[in-house]
Amino acid sequence: MHYIYPMQPKTPRTGFFNRVLRHAWTDLRPLVVEDGEGGLSHREAKLWSLILSARHVPYRMRRLPAAEGGGYVIEVQEWFADRAARELTLYFEENRPDIGSVTLPDLRPVSGFEPTLVGLGLLLLFYVMYHRVYPGLGVYPELWADIGSADGSAILSGQWWRTATALTLHADGPHVLGNAVIGGVFIWLVSRRLGGGLTWLLTILSGVLGNLANTLVLGVHHDAIGFSTATFGAAGVLAAITPFTVGGGVHGLGSGERVRRLLRFTSNALIPFGAGLGLLAMLGAGEGTDLGAHLFGFLSGAGLGVVAGKLTTGHGLPGRPLGAWMYLAALCIPLGAWWLAWLA
Repeated sequence: MHYIYPMQPKTPRTGFFNRVLRHAWTDLRPLVVEDGEGGLSHREAKLWSLILSARHVPYRMRRLPAAEGGGYVIEVQEWFADRAARELTLYFEENRPDIGSVTLPDLRPVSGFEPTLVGLGLLLLFYVMYHRVYPGLGVYPELWADIGSADGSAILSGQWWRTATALTLHADGPHVLGNAVIGGVFIWLVSRRLGGGLTWLLTILSGVLGNLANTLVLGVHHDAIGFSTATFGAAGVLAAITPFTVGGGVHGLGSGERVRRLLRFTSNALIPFGAGLGLLAMLGAGEGTDLGAHLFGFLSGAGLGVVAGKLTTGHGLPGRPLGAWMYLAALCIPLGAWWLAWLA
């Protein structure tokens, strides 16, 4: 429905006494709507009624019979026709969207579930593979843990690749399945915004950095395995990139003075970071879990997410070829780490 936006609507003029004594009711549609044919919808009629009520203009709403096309009409006494039409047109003029200044975000997902499914499938496949015994090669499940766990003394002695290999080791089936399910959710949510390649690279790097930070804090007597550090790293990335998609504008900080932009960004970041910390408290601090690895994984992911959010909002998302190379690099990090572990 197209509205007329004149500042002074024109209505048929009749004599003063006719308007006072006869109380003729005037249909407002031809005065406000460009195409005055047909009735208003119930929603439009309620809106018109609300506008007139707020401006203290007497009116009546009448339902048209089916023979006249159905719908509703808003009528006022001829004495109030000019004022009613003016109030309605002013309302629609003030609330008309400025299409030229509106930038609609592209809400289509950047990446599907396939990269996440492949990556987690490889994680489960590796779990099945290294839990098998290979007597001819002298390879047993315990050997994988001995050379690949996040042993603090070994890492601080120079075996830094353990920060990556430990992400692929799990104690039992429920452990690896839990990490695959929970991690799959967070990785998929980030992939929808950043693409699968960049997401997996950030996830693996946050897991590696989380294990490294945890080792530096807890020292030589600490040892751990599991993909959960990277899982909470993905949660940190998700929390960090969310404020960049809320405010819009340059680097997600919006427009205006620098202090105001920073405050706006900070306020947008409070909810996702608070939700991430709440999730860490619920899922990452239970009995038998490595709280330090989960916490440092989340913080590492948050730091990487801030950098990724700033770069992608300023320069755009990686293209498909670059995203594929990032995905390959993410898969090669633990693969290369295991190669170094076996050589050592």
